[in-house]
Amino acid sequence: MLGAIWLLTEVGTRSSAGLDHWLDEHGTPYLGFAIFCALVGFLWAIYEPRKVAFDIPLTSTRLTLKYGNLFKEDADWLIGVNEFFDSRIGDVVAKGSIHGQVICDYFGGDEAKFRTQVTPALQPFTGTTIPRTVGETTRYEIGTTAVLDRGDKHIYLVALSRTDVSTNKAQSSIPELWTALSAALCKVHERGNGQPLALPLLGNGRASINLPPQHLLRLVVLAIVDYAKTAQLPNSVSILLHEDCFSVLDLTEIRRDWSTK
Repeated sequence: MLGAIWLLTEVGTRSSAGLDHWLDEHGTPYLGFAIFCALVGFLWAIYEPRKVAFDIPLTSTRLTLKYGNLFKEDADWLIGVNEFFDSRIGDVVAKGSIHGQVICDYFGGDEAKFRTQVTPALQPFTGTTIPRTVGETTRYEIGTTAVLDRGDKHIYLVALSRTDVSTNKAQSSIPELWTALSAALCKVHERGNGQPLALPLLGNGRASINLPPQHLLRLVVLAIVDYAKTAQLPNSVSILLHEDCFSVLDLTEIRRDWSTK
């Protein structure tokens, strides 16, 4: 910015004697103005927005990436869970995970109430019985999506991660993330009726996909864009990001990439 101002000043003073004379008389305030402009330009260049949005090309869907609390979104929620759709808080489902927060915050920590909705929602699917010392014993395929009612909204619980039955540690992979997200979006297309959709950065928590957040966000955005081009999604889809990711995410880069397509 300062270089551009200097260049314009040089050109102006060489082509206009009046401007050159004016600068001789007002050099100090002009220098202050130039420094102010340079400072504004610098701050603008380093500014990192907390929210960006762009239209997915060739669709009616607008995708928003923003920092915030998923559970405050007036929208359907899409949440990743483990392949057992567990409900036991503590050694099986971490209380701080999004899966755990649904049970604790929305169902009041009542595991039986959670199961009252999840069990019938899983009835159309065939699972495999697996011996476990704690937790549910029916394992479902990655991508299995249980649709729960939440007033006039829905909660889509999608099997995203596999669970080590000896340690209860959940783990997923990039292909499994893609499979799970595609299957869940298919269910949104079938059941959503155009309701706005909100989801967290899937794979960034207990699912343990070993991928930096920026790459993971690119992947999740790509999966949504890819699906939106084959079947209609809601006009509004939002990815809610955790504050811990602020220093490692560049939302402007992702908006720039897709805004130019």
